[in-house]
Amino acid sequence: MRQRGFGFIEIIIVVAIVAVAGFLLMQYFSSTAKTVEKMQQDRPLARSRLAADQATLTSVQGLVTAYRAEKGENPPDKAAVLGLLVGPPRFQCPGNDLDYEPATGALSLTITDDTRC
Repeated sequence: MRQRGFGFIEIIIVVAIVAVAGFLLMQYFSSTAKTVEKMQQDRPLARSRLAADQATLTSVQGLVTAYRAEKGENPPDKAAVLGLLVGPPRFQCPGNDLDYEPATGALSLTITDDTRC
């Protein structure tokens, strides 16, 4: 008498092997997703761009300080501050801009979209 097909034990072994392989693949993909998520949270390039924008703001602040030392008063408005520069400030993060407070001469960095940097 010849047997055809698979026996119960063979089917159980195949199901167990597929289950173990599926478990290992799930572990791999979940760890990969966690690694990608952590890299996006850290965003070292974004931090360096933000640091570059803050350095640009600091250099503009130095020009405002020099203007105040020379003229005895703060520049009257943001257009006057931008006139002190050779060209418009080039921020690394798209959408970033500077705000100017004429009364105090203080500059601040405006970040319009945190996700773009």
